[in-house]
Amino acid sequence: MKRIGIIANSDRDTAFKYTKILTESIIKRGMQANLSSETAAIIGAGSAKEDKNALLQDSDLIVSLGGDGTFLKVARKAYKYGLPIMGINLGTLGFLTEIEKNEIDETIRHIVEGKYTVENRIMLEASVFSSNGIIAKDIALNDIVVTRRALSKMVHLETYIDDVFVDSFPCDGMIVSTPTGSTAYNLSAGGPIIEPDTDLIAITPICPHILYSRSFISTGNRVVRIVANSKYDNLAMASFDGQKGYEMDRGDWIEIRKSDSVVKIVRVNPKNFYSILRSKIYDRGERLRKNEI
Repeated sequence: MKRIGIIANSDRDTAFKYTKILTESIIKRGMQANLSSETAAIIGAGSAKEDKNALLQDSDLIVSLGGDGTFLKVARKAYKYGLPIMGINLGTLGFLTEIEKNEIDETIRHIVEGKYTVENRIMLEASVFSSNGIIAKDIALNDIVVTRRALSKMVHLETYIDDVFVDSFPCDGMIVSTPTGSTAYNLSAGGPIIEPDTDLIAITPICPHILYSRSFISTGNRVVRIVANSKYDNLAMASFDGQKGYEMDRGDWIEIRKSDSVVKIVRVNPKNFYSILRSKIYDRGERLRKNEI
């Protein structure tokens, strides 16, 4: 990997301090650091690219600086180019952005020495339908969430797996998650934690108004269909990784399946998944307790 593209969240790296540290670390090891023309001008270093597409096309690896939201935004573009992604955590939790700020230089040294692994993470793809046909198509690394719209009533969502009726849920919404996304919204809603290298999908209702509701897990080769029940005044929204959303009216439905595309995540000195999970959750809890977040 000789050409490294850098995409930074300016809200997280306000003075581009860590972007500059990363850029200088890449350059001093004889590699090319690609940045947007605006960022390159601000830090006075790096190879300036006119736009994000040019940056992606001329890179062998993409590094995201920010939180998990920044990583997801970058992943939605980078997977189209088959590019591996590495995340540097400037956020609060950072399940996807494993590299900490004080590990930047050491991490680039490992990249140069070839001391890294690349993991393929499954993605979900979905089509949103109305009686008139397809409304939208999109893709997600973490999750696809069908929720009630702002100020709307509870939604009634019928759930099917491979056209077999599972149940009808009066609820605030439904989360369909990949293993990678199982530690995100799915976890907050009481859903199961799934090891990221498995071929599974989690379906978790949000605040269901029934006594017996539980999450359920399906294999990756199933198709999940969620229908906004036409008997009720359902006003729903289907969101993809919290990045894009599409409105659903009553009677509309969404079909979700595993995508043929994957996101390639670069890991340097990879830690055990459960060690990461324990440290991230515990550390955030301690910081919340101390009012540091």
